[in-house]
Amino acid sequence: MNDTHKPRKAYHALLIAIAAAFALIAAACGDDGDDTADTAPATTAAPETTAAPETTAAPEPAAEAPKMAIIYSAEWNDGSWGEAAFDGGNKLLADGTISDVVMVENVPPGAEAERALRDFAEQGYNPIVAHSFNYGDNVKTVGAEFPDTIFAYAGGFGDVAGNVGDYDQPFYEASYLSGILGAGATDGGNVAGAGGFEIPVCVGMYHAYLAGARELRPETEGSFVAVGDWIDVQLAKEAALSQADAGATMFVGCGQGPTFGQIEAANDIGGVSTGYVGDMAALGESVLSSFVWRLDRVFEQMVADVAAGQTEARYYSVPLANGGMDVLISPGGEAKISQEALDLFDQRLSEIQDGSFAVPFVGEN
Repeated sequence: MNDTHKPRKAYHALLIAIAAAFALIAAACGDDGDDTADTAPATTAAPETTAAPETTAAPEPAAEAPKMAIIYSAEWNDGSWGEAAFDGGNKLLADGTISDVVMVENVPPGAEAERALRDFAEQGYNPIVAHSFNYGDNVKTVGAEFPDTIFAYAGGFGDVAGNVGDYDQPFYEASYLSGILGAGATDGGNVAGAGGFEIPVCVGMYHAYLAGARELRPETEGSFVAVGDWIDVQLAKEAALSQADAGATMFVGCGQGPTFGQIEAANDIGGVSTGYVGDMAALGESVLSSFVWRLDRVFEQMVADVAAGQTEARYYSVPLANGGMDVLISPGGEAKISQEALDLFDQRLSEIQDGSFAVPFVGEN
């Protein structure tokens, strides 16, 4: 079972409307912990709307190449967290690094997730990826039953034990660079940070953005809001508007709901915002920059361990310096940014890539 077709991009311009109407049905770092679903996930490839093309230029993988499985709590074509995993898995298939990839979307954490993970393990899929923060307990439960299979979930804080691993989300590095750009495109004002919950990955993104902005404007202040939900765009927007009332002009979100809500707020007030995990330039004039997560490079590490016969997982990490992320300035964005900020952006990016500058990580408020 495989799918080498990338999701269509036409939906990007409509994402905000869809998000507000349906509350996004899922989250960037997982859902809000609901353990129930109307139907059990089918252990099939990506949904019918992303059917594989009749022909493909992918090379023939070696017969002994690992076959990979991925589950996700939302839909693949979300323009962000899910699409990064979808594209990553299919790139490995197209490159011949894996012999098969099976993906299931709309899998809530809990019993449904454990059934899907167990089914994949019984079919010989290895590695098996649970692409949500909230799958941690499920992965550990099923992983104990299949000690020779490598499982990994998106914890983002080094939660590794035996054959169950975690994978890094070094988003703070890109966020630092976005903070430089944000300060260079605004005359003043503070930083508004938001996440679904107050977890290290999200708090780290906010503090890194603030530190980047302070390189240009040392007096810049900021605030971080844990919305309490990865899904609710309207709730996130209301929180962002409250931050705007307190002087925020620059917005950085962690998680889809918080990010989309902040983008809407920034669009309304004329501030600047940041795209999260995917290119969100189409979502409004406020989106000054975005970062794209190259999950194929993270998945490659897992597959390499399986191919080498390893059964011990690890903390899989590909930082910005190793090509784990791409930072994109939105079309027309450079015209809004001061030359001083653009020069500093280029300088810091180069220094991160050559190792001479390390972005500070502050995972707690």
